[in-house]
Amino acid sequence: MIINAHSLNKLSGSTFTLADCRNVMDDFEASRELVRNAPVEVAVHISQRPWMFNEDGINGGRHPLPKAGVVDTLYRTLKNVDNEVILFADGNSFFHTRLYYLFTLYGHKSYLWNDTVEKLEQAMADVPSESKSAEDISIQADMREPSTDIYRSMEDVKEAHDSPGVLLIDVRARNRYLGLEEPIDSKKGHIPGAVNIPTPAIYKDGLIDFGALGYLKSVLDKYDELIVYCGSGMSATPMFVLLREMGLPVKLYGGSFSEWITDDSNEVETGDTPLNERMGRTHG
Repeated sequence: MIINAHSLNKLSGSTFTLADCRNVMDDFEASRELVRNAPVEVAVHISQRPWMFNEDGINGGRHPLPKAGVVDTLYRTLKNVDNEVILFADGNSFFHTRLYYLFTLYGHKSYLWNDTVEKLEQAMADVPSESKSAEDISIQADMREPSTDIYRSMEDVKEAHDSPGVLLIDVRARNRYLGLEEPIDSKKGHIPGAVNIPTPAIYKDGLIDFGALGYLKSVLDKYDELIVYCGSGMSATPMFVLLREMGLPVKLYGGSFSEWITDDSNEVETGDTPLNERMGRTHG
């Protein structure tokens, strides 16, 4: 569930655990420094590794999705029968949406804060909250599979990417999608047939704008499945959240482009595939 300062009162009477998802991508010391310099009272900081990605994950690519045991362990640490878990981050972030996705993937309920940190602190000033720690936790094994309702593997994408009923959405920066530049991965371009809707297009004043793609709803409704991806499965999660809130059948390709290019048999496309052209090919 998505909440903000206006909708928080719907949870009146609840006790909350605040999960501080603020991080600096792949920089663990800078992430700790960020939280030390601007702490949120009683919030527990959730580090990127192992909670948001873990080398021993369920897919390939730079930031593999953690296995069920990792996510379950964190959730049990944060949640009990008497409290609700609120995930928050700073402006234009994807760390809270990543954890929200992971909790959803393994069947756990949480609340995604889509408002400023300042408003969260104001709203929580007189609300019961519970302080916890995500440090030195013993992770318990669990071999449950992720929900295929919202997850796609590389093999799934291989089979589906040219299907008329499936639309791939690449949320990376325009020049990376086009293959004009690639600062991280070893190949340039995108998965064949994917259209490009960069993540910044769905943000307004640092928050997800849930009306940002309303003008595309009638077009996106024509597809049986939408698969979102980015470089490694992290920054595609805000788009996942938005499309799911729109009631669309969206799934995340967990390994994303960084996994796709590890298989030399996978083709990579450069240049543009406009949405109207893609529609013409598949629904024309």
